[in-house]
Amino acid sequence: MLPSHVLASAVGLRLDRADVQWHVSPGQDDSLMRFWLTFAGVSYGFHVGAEDEILDVIVEECGTDADMGVYGRLEVRAAAPRDPASAAVGQRLVAVHDLYAGYLGKPIGARLSFEHVDLSVADWEDELHWAAGDLPPAVGVRQR
Repeated sequence: MLPSHVLASAVGLRLDRADVQWHVSPGQDDSLMRFWLTFAGVSYGFHVGAEDEILDVIVEECGTDADMGVYGRLEVRAAAPRDPASAAVGQRLVAVHDLYAGYLGKPIGARLSFEHVDLSVADWEDELHWAAGDLPPAVGVRQR
């Protein structure tokens, strides 16, 4: 299902909080695994979809920390000021636009427009990418 359809009921609501799950492994930069946006007590999870599928956006509870042994651990934290979603906390969601790969390409993400900031997120080459405003040109998305 397209992100705009899943998030339709959140349009007009204030973003209460943003939580982020990071893969933490000693000696490496933390990598973004997933995140959750909570509006009026309902959390929406943003994940990389199955192979060759679009960004997965679903209604779900915020995740938890997990120990992965030699592969590191997963840590869930409130969005930090450097995280793109943090700038939207406290603002109302105004619109959601699906993003597509290339000309007439498959849907791969969404641009969430809040009152004073846009949050773009995409599943690009099986990695989750996010940015305040537009995604970098290297991600190759366009809005329909």
